Amino acid sequence: MRMMRWLKFKRFNFVIWAALGMLLALIGYGLLQLIEPVGIAPIVAQAPQFSGRALLVASDADMVATAYADAKLDRIAGLEDTLTLVELPLNPTEPIVTSVQVSNSVMSWPQNIAVSPTGERAYVSEVRSRPADGIQELQSIDEMPSGERITVISIANLRQPQVLQTVTVGRNPKTLSISPDGTFLAVVSEETDRELAVFQIQPDGTLGQRYDFAIAQDFARSAVPGSVVWHPSGRFLAVTTTSDGSEGSYTSFVAFYSVIQENNAVRLELYHPPLAAGNHLSNGRFSADGRFFLVPDLKWRMYGLRALNYLLNPKSEMIAIGFDPETSKPPSIVSKTEVGLGAEGFALSPDNRLIATVNLRRTYLSNLPPFWRGKSYSSLSLVKFDRTSGHLKTVDEYGFDGLLPEQLTFDKTGTSLAVVIYNYREANPKTGAIEFWNVIADNRPRLERTGFKLDVTRGAHDIMLVP
Repeated sequence: MRMMRWLKFKRFNFVIWAALGMLLALIGYGLLQLIEPVGIAPIVAQAPQFSGRALLVASDADMVATAYADAKLDRIAGLEDTLTLVELPLNPTEPIVTSVQVSNSVMSWPQNIAVSPTGERAYVSEVRSRPADGIQELQSIDEMPSGERITVISIANLRQPQVLQTVTVGRNPKTLSISPDGTFLAVVSEETDRELAVFQIQPDGTLGQRYDFAIAQDFARSAVPGSVVWHPSGRFLAVTTTSDGSEGSYTSFVAFYSVIQENNAVRLELYHPPLAAGNHLSNGRFSADGRFFLVPDLKWRMYGLRALNYLLNPKSEMIAIGFDPETSKPPSIVSKTEVGLGAEGFALSPDNRLIATVNLRRTYLSNLPPFWRGKSYSSLSLVKFDRTSGHLKTVDEYGFDGLLPEQLTFDKTGTSLAVVIYNYREANPKTGAIEFWNVIADNRPRLERTGFKLDVTRGAHDIMLVP
């Protein structure tokens, strides 16, 4: 009996100390979240010099940034999805900004705008559609209504954009890419057995003949096609996937397809078995010579629980994949470098020497938890890219205010950056913004925050330069 009492006492003590240890560990971890390793970049009082023909910005007005965390949309009557056009070169004192109502959604990778090589037509994917009037909250953000359309807009006259056509694609059309010669538009969607569609582009810019491809069969069952990109030669397509974890794996792939035109039709051939490239890949792009495919890995599927994936996600990586069809070498990862948390979008400088990633960090979190590392503000990462070897090297990271920035672009000269901000952390936000940065590309490349911003419709999530 005495032995039994001693064992029970010992077990009780163990449980108490274990519980106390866990509590102290949680408190310690929570206190660590108060430490922000990335500082807010200082503002350099200098007006930006942003060159090109125009900037295009897609805004999703149907939800605020924090709806990802709590599914509270905070919709405002009269605020609708918009494509904004900013005339360039930028006039900071009297910017010329025009807009047209176009359905679009943030619930995809930031590659929802494509522009014809002539710069006269824009194409916008809907992804998800508008909730019914009066709906302000969902059980889960995944309940947002499905989208189905691509909208074609004439931007020949930047001050009078006109919707030319809406085309039904299928369930949730996501990312878009136009072939270098402007004859085809590729789009990935969630339409079963035709996840990739290629449209012929008519001389007037509208979409014509459609060719459908069941590409999901080329991947593991848990892999979901997420983005599509044309190779600079026009002879290949690259497709990135994410994973739903249904097979117990959270591996994302990159696949390259040969595009073959024959008998007035298009067909695809898998160039090589898909390459396992990361945990949760965003959209990618090729280097100018087509020798490297660049793509961020957000690492958003590191844990089995959704909450842990977005509370404890590690820093993202920028990945360079070698692609050399002339020598028939299989695609392979040639370099990786760590960048900021949640590097969903990135831009490659015109000379292909610098990469800037925009890191939304954890700014999608709502009021709970009251504090958490990465919740307060976003950041940019600057990366050196060796266009000969494909080597990547991170230079620095720069913090800035704003929630859910998902994309950015260099200007035509590579001396400026424009970053879209979804909205700011405030009650009932009505606007998002474009923030402008200077790029110093000398022996010690760096970014300077000008502090100059243009307000746009709330929900700015994709931006594209019309050079």
